[in-house]
Amino acid sequence: MKRRKALLVASSVGVLLTVLVTFSQQTNRPTDVLGLALVGHHVSDIERSIKFFEALDFKLVEGPSAWSVDKDLNKLGNTPGAESRTAVMKVQSSVSDTPFTFVLRQYRGIPRQEWGTGNTWDLLASHIDLTVDGSVSALLDKLEAQGLLKMPTINGLQNPRQQAGFRRYAFISDPDGFTLEYFGKQAPQPGAPPPTPTVSNSSATSANMDRLGKQAGFNHYATTIVDPKKVQDFYVKVLGGDYPAIETVGNLNADQVVLHGWFRQAPTNDNLRVELLTFAANKGKALPLLRFQDINANYAAFQVSNIETVYARAKANGAVTVSDGGIVDFNKGKAVLFRDPDSGTFIMLWQPPR
Repeated sequence: MKRRKALLVASSVGVLLTVLVTFSQQTNRPTDVLGLALVGHHVSDIERSIKFFEALDFKLVEGPSAWSVDKDLNKLGNTPGAESRTAVMKVQSSVSDTPFTFVLRQYRGIPRQEWGTGNTWDLLASHIDLTVDGSVSALLDKLEAQGLLKMPTINGLQNPRQQAGFRRYAFISDPDGFTLEYFGKQAPQPGAPPPTPTVSNSSATSANMDRLGKQAGFNHYATTIVDPKKVQDFYVKVLGGDYPAIETVGNLNADQVVLHGWFRQAPTNDNLRVELLTFAANKGKALPLLRFQDINANYAAFQVSNIETVYARAKANGAVTVSDGGIVDFNKGKAVLFRDPDSGTFIMLWQPPR
């Protein structure tokens, strides 16, 4: 009896400590990061990329611009003298009625490397995830009919071209090797009970996490990392991400670890996810020498209310500045580009004009 009481007390203390750690983490998150504003992707042929993403219902809203030497952009990415072209696309969001922004850019006149031929789980590899209505097979058929379908190998998951019945997910690649993950959303069956409520914050469990959103569209951004604890600490302390306490994640040395975090889709109050992925297959590997102008270099941009304070916090927590001179004038506002202190993922801070 005494042993049983002791176990119950120990269990209760463990739960209490987890709750306290989680509560402390949430209350310490900064409020000057307003959310994930866009994802950027660097390509080898911007017209070809526009055609591909238009087949996926991305809408071209700006550009492609003519080739030019954009001095502000070159200061931001530390690409002196480079010529570039930019296209801004929008895609429906799965969590908000405000479309999500996706920026394509092509560089020339500066050394570039091609990073689209490696593994989808390599260090600094990233992907975006979108929800579609119905089986994902219909999307694969559509792309194949247009000669646009390429399906990569995925670490630990099957990704066959054909699959019988309702297809829940599939992975495809764009012309430059950027991975897109698609999940199908089944229509409710007549007479079926209402779906179980889902959660879009760090209190979510594997059983009730909202993985699909309220409609078809952009759902999350993911990047491959080295050290789960180190990088989550950065995304929480610097960027204000809503991640479960690292102590609750489980085995951080597993073959694959997924850290699910939530950020608002700026400028809305609706939560998107940012996944941080680590793979045992990368243990001991050197980081790739990826540069911002390279083909299939990607970045996430976070909108902020005070770029000076967020940037200072990033540097204090080990970020490595990329921009020439730090914060620069950009698109009538302010921006800075840096790399996180873990794998060197590119992160942009963006403060719109006031």
